[in-house]
Amino acid sequence: MTRKGCAIAFMLLFALMQCLAQTEQRSLTIDVKNLGIEISPTLSGIFFEDINQSLDGGICAQMIQNNSFQAYNVPDGPANEFSQSDTIFFGWTVVNKGGAVGQAHAVSDHPLVKTLERKYDYDPNDKYDDEQRYVQYCVRFDIKAAGNGYGIAANGYGIVPTSRERGAIYSNNTQRPSLPVEAKTKYDLGLYLQGDNYKGKVRVWLEDIDGNINSNVIKISKLPDGWKRYSGKLKALRSSDSRLVIMGDAAGTFYLDFVTLLPEASRLWKDGKWGPFRKDMMEALANLHPKFMRFPGGCASEGPNYFGQVFWKNSIGRPEERVGFRNHWGYWTSQYVGFYEYFLMAESLGASPLPVLNNGVTCQFAGHQYIAPLETEADRRRFHDIYVQDALDLIEFCNGPATSKWGKVRAEMGHPEPFNLKYLGIGNENRGKEFWERFDIMYRAVKARYPDIIIVSTAGARDAGREFDANYAEIDSLYPDTYVDEHYYKGDDWFFSQGDRYAPGAKRGGQGLTYDRSKPTRVFVGEFANNSTNNAYRSTLAEAAYWLSLERNSDMVVMAAYAPLFCKKGYNKWNSNLIWFDNRGLWRTTNYYYQHLFSLGGNRALGHHDVMNGNEADGKVYTSPTIDTDTGNIFVKFVNAEAKGKSISVALNTDDTYMAEVEYITSHDLDVKNQGDQNYYSSHPDVDNTFSYHEAVTPKTETIGNVNRTFVFVMPENSVGVLRLTKR
Repeated sequence: MTRKGCAIAFMLLFALMQCLAQTEQRSLTIDVKNLGIEISPTLSGIFFEDINQSLDGGICAQMIQNNSFQAYNVPDGPANEFSQSDTIFFGWTVVNKGGAVGQAHAVSDHPLVKTLERKYDYDPNDKYDDEQRYVQYCVRFDIKAAGNGYGIAANGYGIVPTSRERGAIYSNNTQRPSLPVEAKTKYDLGLYLQGDNYKGKVRVWLEDIDGNINSNVIKISKLPDGWKRYSGKLKALRSSDSRLVIMGDAAGTFYLDFVTLLPEASRLWKDGKWGPFRKDMMEALANLHPKFMRFPGGCASEGPNYFGQVFWKNSIGRPEERVGFRNHWGYWTSQYVGFYEYFLMAESLGASPLPVLNNGVTCQFAGHQYIAPLETEADRRRFHDIYVQDALDLIEFCNGPATSKWGKVRAEMGHPEPFNLKYLGIGNENRGKEFWERFDIMYRAVKARYPDIIIVSTAGARDAGREFDANYAEIDSLYPDTYVDEHYYKGDDWFFSQGDRYAPGAKRGGQGLTYDRSKPTRVFVGEFANNSTNNAYRSTLAEAAYWLSLERNSDMVVMAAYAPLFCKKGYNKWNSNLIWFDNRGLWRTTNYYYQHLFSLGGNRALGHHDVMNGNEADGKVYTSPTIDTDTGNIFVKFVNAEAKGKSISVALNTDDTYMAEVEYITSHDLDVKNQGDQNYYSSHPDVDNTFSYHEAVTPKTETIGNVNRTFVFVMPENSVGVLRLTKR
């Protein structure tokens, strides 16, 4: 070794000795020969709910809000939530330049799709006009004087002001240019036009907030008297928030519908081969290594009322033919990404799909505003034809051969091979006689035809209490082969104190019963989070400690997912979200990073060994040692929930040699938030040029080197991490 090399080695050794001197000493013994439970291979997953503008304006890369002009005269929302006037287009601005004079109206007498298929026979006795679901609006332009152009501009998915400042109004009629275009990037444009003896041209371009053109100009002439789709590419000149201007240049009448704008393929997830998804958001999900994906929501799957229910058949086929709706969280869901794209999304992540279907009982927190009737034979027939048949047909859509009715639809959409659906959720956070009566009908129909499908039932909306006990009583009696979906949003103390919630012999609820491993019932923790700290680092320590207990008891808890997954800044309906984002980038929370660190591990537990402080267990350290029995690699996931670094002396009862490294996150500041201020985002008018997507806390990796039998590693203060021992 050179003199310089010796000096560096001495400095590293000195630094290590100083570190050890400043940390407290602990010991950990790992019995490599004592194999414990099998770790559930599906434990770590994701729950994608269409909340917080996660889908349209979020992970869906299609940039035009209200792209088919359907956010008009929408039932069941606050009067000023969407447009109530045929001259106001939600998310768009009417533009007239150089003295142009004209009118633009939403009209329904020129439908783009001549025969929009009615896939459901809705309840004729409800208070709604069901034809409203299928009304197709487009924009009619009547230009009297062309001036320098008359038309309309799409502002995109803006994010001012915040939803909480808007009060009950969640959607945002953005009038500020918000298309996050990037210089030299091409954007694929699509739109439908129809002339009415119109002799002029229609020009399309990008324009910034100051009215400066920010792309090439596409010119369309000789509009036909019937609908025709036009496409082209717009190349942005500058990285500046812009709007899409569509403008006529002559007196006359023409119609516009179904406008789309997507970044070029290189900007999409896997070049767009798996759907129109934002690359950065999907990459963040891929780094969680999810084994399953639940979608399209909990409450969002049920809808708040009759008109907001999700019906999957309305979300497939050509995007132009899909039926949008006001979703549970108060904004328009276009279904440009529908169930087919959700299945592609899951498949591209290597995750098993877990769709959740409505069973005719809408969200209990919205008061169960609609419960599908079963009183008459006609009611029961309709319930079967809508809700029961939906479940059966969805399974065929996913798993049926390309020669079957719904398998053929899947194949025609571009996926001839089955999606291999294994799980199906029925309802969400529900309770009571009405729910279980309808659950039973769907459960028995699915099991009769598809006995291998695992149905997910529900324990309700809380971790304990009357509802929890009543739901489990139903499940114990009639549906013991289901996965029971448990939800809880709690605080730090709860997560730290619940390490034995699913341990053998632990009491389940208030009935004196246990989580009985001798029965087929298993737990799916479908939604959990600390919802009181807004993703402050302290919540990460508590949740991570709890997650290790789920892993140690994953012979009972077979699936678990944090919720919500995404939140767009300015659209937060929930204050605990794994990933925050805006139009141009994202922030991974420290909660995300512990999920990332814990997403991979062994397939067998190595028993649970407490970290010892002399003769006593250290109550602030939580561990879960596992081994990959195929490779012999060992993983020790840990949480040090104390503001003290700890030097861990590890003892292994094996002569094998390992390459050791530790990856972890740590922070002295327990209140730090990776997402920062919720009103700090790229399009905010007050944000200056110092804006960044900096994350205060990110994983660090330290290599320990070759080890055998005994070695030392350090758990930093307030740390979450994993010690990896790779067998040599």
